[in-house]
Amino acid sequence: MKLITSINYISDINSTVFLASIKADEVLYYKYQQDKPYSLLILVDYNHNELVLEFSGKILLDKYSQLINRETIKDSLNNVNKLNICRLDIEAILQDAEVVKCDVTKDIETDINVINNTIRQNLTNYRKWTVKQYNSGIVLENVVSTPRYKKRLVIYNKGKELEKVNNINFIDSLTAKNEILSYFKGKVRFELNINTKQQIRQLLNIPNNNIQNVLNATANPILTVIDEAVKYEPQQQKAQTLRDYEHVLLLKDCDYDMVRVEAKVRALSSKNTSITRMMQPYKELYKRLQDNKTNTIDIRALVA
Repeated sequence: MKLITSINYISDINSTVFLASIKADEVLYYKYQQDKPYSLLILVDYNHNELVLEFSGKILLDKYSQLINRETIKDSLNNVNKLNICRLDIEAILQDAEVVKCDVTKDIETDINVINNTIRQNLTNYRKWTVKQYNSGIVLENVVSTPRYKKRLVIYNKGKELEKVNNINFIDSLTAKNEILSYFKGKVRFELNINTKQQIRQLLNIPNNNIQNVLNATANPILTVIDEAVKYEPQQQKAQTLRDYEHVLLLKDCDYDMVRVEAKVRALSSKNTSITRMMQPYKELYKRLQDNKTNTIDIRALVA
């Protein structure tokens, strides 16, 4: 999350840990940045009279599994104060700050491989949307030339990501690291990167970028992107020929009940027709459809 607020909401800046930019004996800005155990940027910009704060969800430490929301945002800012490098006026920031970048995330216990397979096979438009490999998961993004229209949804195995070497410092900083690792085991993270103020307003359906509006938004932007990018029709995915399609229509008409299918075939066939032979393509197609169902998933239902 990236916040911009008044420069008046920071004090007691420890100049020994902040990088200072000075021109003609005048401080232009103070900057503090760290990557471990969590990402944090503090920029005190005297030119624009702004305080810029940018941090990742890991700033929550032992509350990391709760994500940054209206209940935990104070914990995020309190953890900055606990560094004893400056003093933030938390209440003022929570009233006046603007959110200019944020990630909307949701953690779900599901099979990452099935998610990947479903999205790759069911894009609404292969020219407008691309799927790229991302570690154990994928990046789903639209093809646009203007950043304000860019939509980027990262889907990956969060448990495996936490076990990587670059997260050792974060895990070691936790007092409840076993609980955190246990919580994320088997979890798939859906992470939508929203990088412009306009997109924040549009995807969260809010009138402005005030932090309270963002934290209290009820829209589901991940679902919005899934609806736009993925079309899921599981029962027809394997209908590869016209004859298959006709068979699918009969299966669907009988609610995929093979007893009802056989009864329908008997009713529509001549007495001399071999029912065993007539039923064979329906049985084969039904098996393919069932196999397809095990390799795809209703993503919309997961993120709704």
